[in-house]
Amino acid sequence: MRFIKTVILLSMPLLFANEGSFRCKDRADILSGPIPMAYRHLISETYNIPLSQLNPQRGSYLIITPDNMVNHLDELVSFKKSQGFDVSVKTLGEIGATAAEIKDAIAATLMADPMLEYVLLIGDVDGVAAMPSFYYGPENDVTDQKYTHLLGDDFFPDVFIGRFSVDSVSELVVMIRKTINYHRQPLATNPDWLGKALVVAGNYSNTVPIPITPKWTSYWVRDLLLDEGYTSVDTVFYPPTQQGASLIQNYINSGVGIVNYRGWGDANGWHYPEFHVSDVAGLNNGWMTPVFTSFVCNSNDFANNVDPCLGEALTRAGTPSNPKGGVAIVGPSDLHTSTKYNNVINAYMFDAMLDDGIVELGPALNAGLLGLTREFPNLDGPEEVQEFYFHVYNILGDPSVSIYLNEPHEFSVSTNTFYRHDGDITIGVKDLNEEPIVNAVVSIMADDSLLAKGVSDHLGYFHTQVSLFGISTVGIYINKNGYTQYHEEIVTESLDIELMLIGYELQNDVNGNGVLETGETVDVYPIFKNSGHTSLNTSNADISNDMNSHCQVINADIVIPESDNNEVVIPASPFTIRSISKDFDYISLYINTDFADYTLFIPVIKPQIEVNIGPDDLEPNSNFIPELTYHNYSSGLFEHLNCVIDGISDSISFSYIDSSTIFDIESFSSNAIELDDHTGSIDDASIGSDLTLNVLIYQDTVTIYEGDHVINIASQTTEDPISNTWYGYWAYDNTDANYTQMPLFDWVELDPGYNGSGGTEYKLDDDDHVNVELPFEFQYFGRTYDEMTISSNGWVSFELCDIDYFYNYTIPMALGPKAILAPFWDDLEVINEDSIRVYTKNDEENGRFIIEWSRALNGFDEVTEETFAIHLYDQTAMPTESGDGVIEFHYLEIADIDADKNYATVGIEDHTKNEGIQYVFNNEYAPGAAELAHERAIRFTTEAPANYVAPLGTEDEHLPTGFQLMPAYPNPFNPVTTIRYQLPTASDVRMTVYDILGREVKVLLHEQKNAGTYVLQWSGTNRFGQPVASGTYFVIMEALNFNQIQKVLLIK
Repeated sequence: MRFIKTVILLSMPLLFANEGSFRCKDRADILSGPIPMAYRHLISETYNIPLSQLNPQRGSYLIITPDNMVNHLDELVSFKKSQGFDVSVKTLGEIGATAAEIKDAIAATLMADPMLEYVLLIGDVDGVAAMPSFYYGPENDVTDQKYTHLLGDDFFPDVFIGRFSVDSVSELVVMIRKTINYHRQPLATNPDWLGKALVVAGNYSNTVPIPITPKWTSYWVRDLLLDEGYTSVDTVFYPPTQQGASLIQNYINSGVGIVNYRGWGDANGWHYPEFHVSDVAGLNNGWMTPVFTSFVCNSNDFANNVDPCLGEALTRAGTPSNPKGGVAIVGPSDLHTSTKYNNVINAYMFDAMLDDGIVELGPALNAGLLGLTREFPNLDGPEEVQEFYFHVYNILGDPSVSIYLNEPHEFSVSTNTFYRHDGDITIGVKDLNEEPIVNAVVSIMADDSLLAKGVSDHLGYFHTQVSLFGISTVGIYINKNGYTQYHEEIVTESLDIELMLIGYELQNDVNGNGVLETGETVDVYPIFKNSGHTSLNTSNADISNDMNSHCQVINADIVIPESDNNEVVIPASPFTIRSISKDFDYISLYINTDFADYTLFIPVIKPQIEVNIGPDDLEPNSNFIPELTYHNYSSGLFEHLNCVIDGISDSISFSYIDSSTIFDIESFSSNAIELDDHTGSIDDASIGSDLTLNVLIYQDTVTIYEGDHVINIASQTTEDPISNTWYGYWAYDNTDANYTQMPLFDWVELDPGYNGSGGTEYKLDDDDHVNVELPFEFQYFGRTYDEMTISSNGWVSFELCDIDYFYNYTIPMALGPKAILAPFWDDLEVINEDSIRVYTKNDEENGRFIIEWSRALNGFDEVTEETFAIHLYDQTAMPTESGDGVIEFHYLEIADIDADKNYATVGIEDHTKNEGIQYVFNNEYAPGAAELAHERAIRFTTEAPANYVAPLGTEDEHLPTGFQLMPAYPNPFNPVTTIRYQLPTASDVRMTVYDILGREVKVLLHEQKNAGTYVLQWSGTNRFGQPVASGTYFVIMEALNFNQIQKVLLIK
């Protein structure tokens, strides 16, 4: 959906300040093949490719070990194969024992196998199982991350790396057993422990000033976990608790899935509250081994003279039969990390895990570190903040550990009978509510050999054909984040059939690439083998299928030649088929012979095409030649195509001559085509309008792509408004002279020292706040408020906030106040006994509430004065159709000069912290924003410009006929809402829930339905079955050419 992407780009700046990439690839390179599953979110963000258009596959796992440990890795190797990895093991004797030689071996593996995802190093940096590492910076911080910097000169990891830092075989077996048990049977000893967490924090330093933000960040982590449905989150904080070991031990021993620490520490452990290496011996948590996230100095310094360091002690702890401690830990090796950067890493990592589903440990830590590139974009030089933290944070443990967030779920798995004569394997993967599970990783093994692997499709099925000749038992394993691993041993069966189907050959495919694509006609030669002891006579066979909507059988008859014992034979003449559906990635055929019936699966390369219509500089009242831009994310080649575009919104139309533009779509390609047989016309639609049109790409009678698209008339100058958010807020400033919502600068002085009067004065200290009651109810992002918190640091929050956030962040950002208005969020200062003077006034005559910050000093130089105000308007004075109040920022004197701390943040953000308008951050302005200046005014309102055109389906939820998505009830809801929909004809229906940033939360339904009225429910859970946070969500129904969106509000 094009408009989702547009909103994200408006609300969130591009992820990488210094042009990071995935393995130095450009977009064309990315599209040249499948991608490693661990990198799917990184690739999606970096290259702005929708997750739904990527084809992630489980890749490879490299283990590097000292020679004396290699004989003890079989159990681990077999387990990683069962997770779908192709596993290779290299010893130091083979590749060399220096860090440089090891890095060269990793680089060579990556060059030979671009699907390499993870590297695991075995051994401590010294001792009997020595595995060297690198060192970084003037303090020689140990780092394994240099092993991952293989391509280019950036500091982003080209593979994810972890270390089993062990000094003995026994410690190695302990870490292997912890890792396996964590994924296979985590609830064996306690069914509830993964739904609990422990948060530890200490505001301590051995020098002044004493940091105060570790506890703030930890309160945020606690609340986030509780909002996500954790049954309990225990805390141990300093102050007041100094000797924390016994409390921490008790909580861990009782069972917690995550332990998070922020504060002060070194290689010995955390202080304060104190929990040191010596205290690990007091743990007795058995198989309840949590993941530790230790955002504090030195806790993962595995080359320290304190040996083991805290991270090593926790991961090595216990025995193979009676483990304890943790399964893995992330933390830095440096002794002098900074609080403000650790806070951001902590927040971004947990937000990525809980909001984006990035729960494999290496990618999750990487997401946390990437937060530095967004919050501190200028600190990207050599040895600066970004480079430093990307080096010193390490993982002790398996970097692919799939972190459980709350109690894990179980699979419901069905299989066909595995017959040796045709090797047909079909596996259905559903949850316990019988809903299909998409992208579950399926691994099929015999003994310790990996026979086949792949992912389940949109209906929850995985299909493959393998040779089962001589194989009596097959092990199937199902894996997905948030689920315990499924394992079943299935006995293969024989029908005493001597003629075995062992494969097929495609010929005469039109483009000659040897694979079947949607729309293509091919000849199929099945391959048979006589596995009996006698000769077999000629046999007639006919081909049929039960997928008439997917496949057309053109020639159905073949003759199987006679065969001798062990002879392989192929029919002289083929059967002929054509794939005619764009929605299915395989064809199932039945071969009926005199000997037996066989099933043959033929993969289909279906289109995975993203389409955009340009040009990007569209203007109201204009004509244009449309430009079709496509990205083909599949290996399919689709030839001799036509395109037809039709306007759906009233404000856009197309005329065209018989479609004369014929084009091909190459595999893994991107291209822009000017459709000069079309002419588009845009009426008097305002800036920011989203015009809906339909795009059809077809090959004679076969549809290759069809979908509705929204094109945006974007702001071209600062004299245009900032386009609307998902919820519907716009931002106008007093340079937008052509818009009726343009605000006028209207300064109302409240400070008596400057001839002001009528205000209530609040003298706030440095980093201080006051809670005030509003004189009227005020609706903001759909919620009604009657009070707010006013901060000395230039922001207010409608959700009362006891934390005096002085670091300003981007909008939206998970950390920070909720439901914020930020007229000038910066670290404002006081000098000596002075105060920051804030005034409020209920201006009843004009129906507004005024908040003024008077002559506050900018913390950059403690001299420059900042004077600004917020005006909140009552609906009686300035009504809006949505009922949300109008907000204005007014600036009497303003100077955004704080270059050391990302300047100021100006904008608005909702209570979920997932949506907002970032007017300016780090001196970077949104399109349409005029620069801050004296006598500037900015208005935020849900009132759109005149002639604004909304995307089709967002305004009218009550279509009278045909396809219909009916209003959900109850709405708002807690905990379940019911969704009704109707179909006038049989259709493939997809019902998906998205969050306010356009991220997929859960697929509620994707199946074929007959005409009729249906009911389904959403219980406020994500794709992992975990409760989602309160807030606004969008249910999107897709059926044939129909799309409709409905907003639902979850309130807890």
